[in-house]
Amino acid sequence: MAKTRSARTIKVSQENKAKLAKMFNCTDRMVYKALCYECQTLLARKIQYVARKEMGGWVEAAVPEEEIFYDTMDSGEHVMRQYFNNGAVLEVSMTTGEGVVKFKGSPRYRYEEVLVSDIPTIQDYARNLR
Repeated sequence: MAKTRSARTIKVSQENKAKLAKMFNCTDRMVYKALCYECQTLLARKIQYVARKEMGGWVEAAVPEEEIFYDTMDSGEHVMRQYFNNGAVLEVSMTTGEGVVKFKGSPRYRYEEVLVSDIPTIQDYARNLR
């Protein structure tokens, strides 16, 4: 099973990465793995701590590029629309609770009453349409 890179990375300058390697007497690769959360040994946790607390590092998170818009229609209805990279659109009426997943312009699935706890499952369905 291939290991995937973490969605979080601690960002510091190249100069600070070199300082971390020298400070902890380790390789550049070890610093890289620690800053990308690929490794959680005691050494890695120390590198992460110093990078953030003493070197001004910050955590960046990579997230899927999907947009959500909240609209108010002329009728007063409040609608949430989420656009997915595959062309799917999730529309949920925050007024009535009804939802629909559209793919390439045509409705694929309708929901009578969308609960907040249902949204991740519906998003997965929309995200995986082909």
